[in-house]
Amino acid sequence: MTCISFRRAACVLMLLGTGAFSVAMSPAPTAFKKLSIDRLYSLPWVIGSAPLSPVWSPDSRHVAFLWNDAGTNFQDVWMTDVASGVPVRITRMPQAAIAEHPGKDVAQLTAIEAAEKDHGVSAVLWLADGKTLVFNFHGSLYRVVPGHSPQQLIDGADVQSAAVAAPHGARLAYLRGGELWVMDLAADKPSVRRLYAPPNNEAGAEALYWSSDGKRLAFIETDLKNVRERMIPDYLADETRVVSVKRAFPGEPSESRRIGFVSVSGGAVQWASLPGSPLDQIFSVAWSPDDAALLVDTSDLYIKERRLVLIDPVTAESKLLLRETDPLNVTAEWWAGWGPDGKGVYFTSDRDNDYHLYYQRVAGGAPTRVTSGDWAVFAASVCAPARALFFVANPGKPEERHTFRVPLAGGAPQRLSEAAGNHEPYVSPDGRWIADLYSSDETPPDLYLADARRAGSPSRQVTHSPLPEFSHYRWVKPQYVQFPNVNDGTMLHARLTLPPDFQPTRQYPAILGSVYSNTVHNRWGGRIFHPTWGLDQYLAQQGYVIMNVDISGSSGHGKLFRQRIREDYGGVDVEDLYSGVRYLVGQGFVDAHRVGIWGSSYGGLLTTMSLFKKPGVYRAGVAGAPATSLFHAETGEMRTMMAPQDHPLQYAASSAYLQSGGLQDHLMIIHGMRDDTVLFKDSITLTQRLILQGNDVDLVVLPGSPHGWDTQGLAQTRFAYHKLVEYFDRFLGAAAPP
Repeated sequence: MTCISFRRAACVLMLLGTGAFSVAMSPAPTAFKKLSIDRLYSLPWVIGSAPLSPVWSPDSRHVAFLWNDAGTNFQDVWMTDVASGVPVRITRMPQAAIAEHPGKDVAQLTAIEAAEKDHGVSAVLWLADGKTLVFNFHGSLYRVVPGHSPQQLIDGADVQSAAVAAPHGARLAYLRGGELWVMDLAADKPSVRRLYAPPNNEAGAEALYWSSDGKRLAFIETDLKNVRERMIPDYLADETRVVSVKRAFPGEPSESRRIGFVSVSGGAVQWASLPGSPLDQIFSVAWSPDDAALLVDTSDLYIKERRLVLIDPVTAESKLLLRETDPLNVTAEWWAGWGPDGKGVYFTSDRDNDYHLYYQRVAGGAPTRVTSGDWAVFAASVCAPARALFFVANPGKPEERHTFRVPLAGGAPQRLSEAAGNHEPYVSPDGRWIADLYSSDETPPDLYLADARRAGSPSRQVTHSPLPEFSHYRWVKPQYVQFPNVNDGTMLHARLTLPPDFQPTRQYPAILGSVYSNTVHNRWGGRIFHPTWGLDQYLAQQGYVIMNVDISGSSGHGKLFRQRIREDYGGVDVEDLYSGVRYLVGQGFVDAHRVGIWGSSYGGLLTTMSLFKKPGVYRAGVAGAPATSLFHAETGEMRTMMAPQDHPLQYAASSAYLQSGGLQDHLMIIHGMRDDTVLFKDSITLTQRLILQGNDVDLVVLPGSPHGWDTQGLAQTRFAYHKLVEYFDRFLGAAAPP
């Protein structure tokens, strides 16, 4: 979020209090079309394509964004203005045609899959003149003036990325093969100059930051030279081959980072002297308004010691501005930015109950609190023209995300957004307008324009993404409930989706899933990382009760709630899910003998652990790309688990493959063979152990899939989701054996 640099259901479940609700029925229309997995996961999307990446013009009059008004995956550049709010298409980049009737022709089906995966334009930005847009299409940079044809800026096959416009003039910086380049666009033919080349073929720049005078660049260099290589077999090539990937396990050397300064006119890179280790994490970087210092928000690898550091760009020496330590910390939802006068820094911290805004003077002293309350701040930005901070928070309801503004000096926050749901605001440079990516349980994502100066002003809808077909289906509105953890009474929040003609006197099968942290949100689909909105709706309309639980470690419920997960994957989180089952069964409308569970990645760990540790509770589970060995996790999991060399018992207790002997129920594993995030090897290891132990397991192999098995090609999504549905129907459905 930047200033300078959000249909009515046939069944309504009203929450009355902890664990209590009533049901109001309304007549069900008879003309709705029947949902199907095949239609929900085919192009064009019934819900349309969500607009992405809104960016304001420097004069705050226009917003450019990425969108597809036909509901396919291919994005082009669009624009709207604050006067009309009408979306105008700026580019029509070439895209592959999709055969309408491929039948079983593998070549045509492969071409269709490639076209579906083509997302077209991946990024867009404004040049300082406020008239020219630069965008990235298939790894090449283009410029376009609205109303004219795009011009490719660089010939050649080298991939360009991370372009950032200079604050003045017609220049931009970008990355190419890890190198840092600057481009001058003042003339008809752009000129380019390399400013930095990596010291080895394992290193490269990853992020760029212009000084406000446009004379220097700061950048982060990442070096993978000490990271081990892992071998991933590829069986789809003409000959079986092994692909090497850089992939560290917990406790192994990870990538190192450092910050460099370079003049746009050229010369040697000056490397900053930062406290701590080269393996430390860098969360944000920002130049001061007068370019006298660079603010770096950094921490140790385990995020137990956070530091706000000021770097002198002339000497490259650093000064510690603020240090926070918490040996129990497991999350780093941090933000930091300069005050307009450069005399202090605003930042978020959970030094008290949850994340809130604070101000730290450069001259020193204790930080002062800007916001407070029994709620959390999730994102923030400083807007000098508005003399305010804009931020996203959830007071009142943990599942909500609303836009607020507060004076720079603090005071009572003013809520700007009205509609219930999830608001993702982008504030105009002059602080007068907000471009709001908004969705809710009832409303698929779209772009809106709102007045940033006063609350309650109506927002204007810019995009209208859902197809007309959307209204022909019956969409169930989820509800929100709360209940205690069965062991210690910690209050848990859940998202509950009931069948459309729900009758509280019946007993329904239930599915917990997709299980993961941070699943309880009033936004379309609940989670944004997996396209389960259609699957959830389909299962509900097949007669399943669907529940998502914000398990321990989830945001928006306080620091202590997040810290419950410390060194305990597959422990307290599994108990939270079990508490959800107990709650559902206790309401009387769920059959205790027909409960299932599913999830992917960490959710796959939760699924397998729940089956292994709670035999008889879940009759069937589906684990997608399950992270069943914490010893093979990514190094980021050391934030929660620390290093395995020092905590071997905790790693063993959290590794599901070592608990497999407890399985008594039915387990299906879905895993892609090209997964380098959660290794396919781990599912093979678990399957072999289950075979030796005489346990029931079904393995669904996706030969071409990386980690995102339900997002990498719609044929694969349909195939995998059909397998999941058939599995639950077999063991939980009306025809399931007793």
